[in-house]
Amino acid sequence: MTYITATAFLERFGAHEIAQRVDRGTPRRVTAELLVAVAASADLSGYPPEAVAAAAVALIVVQRALNDARDTIDSNISPRYPLPIAPVPAVLERTAGDLARYYLYDDRVTEPIKDRYDDAMKYLVAVRDGKAQLGADGATGAQPPSSAGAELVSGGRVWNRGSGNAFV
Repeated sequence: MTYITATAFLERFGAHEIAQRVDRGTPRRVTAELLVAVAASADLSGYPPEAVAAAAVALIVVQRALNDARDTIDSNISPRYPLPIAPVPAVLERTAGDLARYYLYDDRVTEPIKDRYDDAMKYLVAVRDGKAQLGADGATGAQPPSSAGAELVSGGRVWNRGSGNAFV
């Protein structure tokens, strides 16, 4: 289960931008409209078969980036939250989108995309360390249950039988 669908990812960052990242051929055969249609499993009868095939490959690249983002998130939040997280909090959808976009730009990352990736990673580390919460799902308001239990920390012994000289 990914934290953001391919369709939501294309809506969030613009299908035109993502189509340019996943189809690096010349001339480009994958248009933004075609990529959206393939992601939504829409009717593709009006498109040439070679363009549909290229869009299917492009969608595999997008899905790989989304899976990489999911794996990054899971590796950070699994010590604190049981997986899978359902329903997905809006903050995880945004974080997964930022991570996947960074992974798509692997060789040509721009400064804003790098900054969003760094912020996402800082957030995930804060969640892992218990300094931030995942938050509620935007649609239902449900909070994901935490697996973090109570922890007792002691400063050590104050007194024991061997150190009790003349202490009653």
